[in-house]
Amino acid sequence: MTEAEVAARAQELEGQAPEEILRWAFAAFPRIAISTAFGPEGCALVAMAAAIKPDVKVFTVDTDFLFPESLELRAKFVERYGLNLEVLKGAVTLEEQNRRHGLALYERDTDTCCALRKVEPTRRALVGLDAWIAGLRRDQAKTRARIDVLESYQRDDGTQLVKVNPLARWTRKDTWDYLLGHDVPYNPLLDRGYKSIGCWPCTQPVAADADERAGRWGGQKLECGIHTFMARKA
Repeated sequence: MTEAEVAARAQELEGQAPEEILRWAFAAFPRIAISTAFGPEGCALVAMAAAIKPDVKVFTVDTDFLFPESLELRAKFVERYGLNLEVLKGAVTLEEQNRRHGLALYERDTDTCCALRKVEPTRRALVGLDAWIAGLRRDQAKTRARIDVLESYQRDDGTQLVKVNPLARWTRKDTWDYLLGHDVPYNPLLDRGYKSIGCWPCTQPVAADADERAGRWGGQKLECGIHTFMARKA
């Protein structure tokens, strides 16, 4: 699709339900996959997609710093939905990272740690895909306020990748309504004061009235880099 076609189709899909956006994306792109860290949006999106296309490719990144509850949830999703799940780890092992940068890199340089443990494996997962489905919402953070239902990105090699954000218009309430209404499993940490869950060294519970991503990286940043490393074209 040209950039103009992506922008035009994004406008057409803007008011559609996430399920309809997913159906369109599955028909439009033969090489497509969902990325998820099994947060509440990812859980809703994967459950929804599996009902439409049971063999949809799903990938997730294991940073070697995941909460035990996150690993248990991942296993539960594979069992319940029979997911075609690919689990990726960084090309640089945690042991090698510690040799190169010292222990607890996350305390000194969160950007480098995220680049090694999250962004690099995501780059590899996207190779060969025409489209990438993500569970982003506009109201999650100011860094996501302007996302579109469809976006065109340029990879390092110059090829296009279309990003699909079926939940762009959803709110946090919409997400929880779906999870509870469809009996979708979710991370029990979300019932213990966590609003957004990543790696255990960089994720904290927050007050009920705190911003959704306030518990990540001690407030140093809002994004790990997975959704910002490519240049958006449209």
